[in-house]
Amino acid sequence: MKIQFLESCFGDPLLQMATTYVVNDRLAVDAGCLGMAKIGLQDRVGDVVVTHVHADHVASLPMYVVNRLQLGVAPARIHAPADVIEMVRGELFNDRFWPDLERLSTEESCLVEFHELPVDQPVNVAGIEVVAIPVDHVVPTYGYLVSESDRTVVVATDTRDTDLIWERAAARDNLAGVLIEASFPESQSELAEVSGHLTPSGSARQLEKIGRTVPAIAVHLKPSNRDELVAEIDALGCDGLEVGRPGTTYSF
Repeated sequence: MKIQFLESCFGDPLLQMATTYVVNDRLAVDAGCLGMAKIGLQDRVGDVVVTHVHADHVASLPMYVVNRLQLGVAPARIHAPADVIEMVRGELFNDRFWPDLERLSTEESCLVEFHELPVDQPVNVAGIEVVAIPVDHVVPTYGYLVSESDRTVVVATDTRDTDLIWERAAARDNLAGVLIEASFPESQSELAEVSGHLTPSGSARQLEKIGRTVPAIAVHLKPSNRDELVAEIDALGCDGLEVGRPGTTYSF
């Protein structure tokens, strides 16, 4: 399985301003920056699973949807559990933030598709098994287990301390990797807690719940604190944990 960590910052590609991870060139987890990616990639990625509706995760979703329409390919398919789909419809495609493309669709011309995902049940999306697991953030939010070719990778962002997703991860004998958030430095641990995020030590505690060492990529580092976070992650000495680099394609 290959997961591409999209760049999202002009001028300094190492800074993560927005979130999109592309699985095997055809499925995106979130669309914070997908709509500003290369057109060839947006052409190939027909499906997006959404973790939650904060702007850094969905800001470019409307642009991506329209880009696909203008490319003349199949309309974008947006997948998430019911509470997130409701917020995508109400907060994004509402004729205020962006035209309601669902309302503008006709029987002859569908402009966007919304698909509700069951919670904690596997579903095939673009030929990849996806399982949505609720995590603990400040709005309804889900992490995802994505599986293909006897490999499972966990994408766990945004969340504070949580349990169910790690229980499900630990139960997967084919667990090949984890993308886990490490948003705030230890000096801002109170801010991390109230905003529903993790510090590096909190990320390490989540990984311990898996019960064995698996390759893990630290993502969602707040740009203004990146150097401090990198130093703290390195100082942890956590086996298998490395700092993610936007623009990199990771193989699991």
